[in-house]
Order: sequence, then structure tokens, then C-alpha cells
Amino acid sequence: MNRKLNNIIWIKGLLLECPHGSSVRNCPLRQLRGKSKMEANQTIDEMGEEELNSYLRTHRNCYARRMKEWGDPVC
Repeated sequence: MNRKLNNIIWIKGLLLECPHGSSVRNCPLRQLRGKSKMEANQTIDEMGEEELNSYLRTHRNCYARRMKEWGDPVC
């Protein structure tokens, strides 16, 4: 699978729900979650690779920070 398609799939999965149950106020995915599913999917499909990478970097950094705050020994 190519990298862009993989990133699109990841972001669409994150649209369903934040892995922590509730997203932080400044989560860029919150704006996408507020759109209809059709609009959100179209927006993601039209993103360039850099924008996709930016969303995923933000997610990974947030996820790691929140896991560390919760005392996860792996982070």
C-alpha cells in the first residue's frame, strides 16, 4: 500500500474517535469530526501528503504526551 493511502486510512480511522475517548481542545481533527462524514472524507481525500503527515505527526505527539501523563511506562 502506498504511504499516502495508508495515511488517509489512519486519519479516517482517527475521525471516528480519539483513542483517548475525548480529544484535546486544540486537536486539528476536531474540526474534521464536526463535518458530515461525506464532507470529512472528501476533505481528507483532497489533502496533500504534507498535510496528511502534519495531522499524523500532531496525533502521534499528542498520543505520546497523553500516555506519558497517564504514567504509561512505554512512553
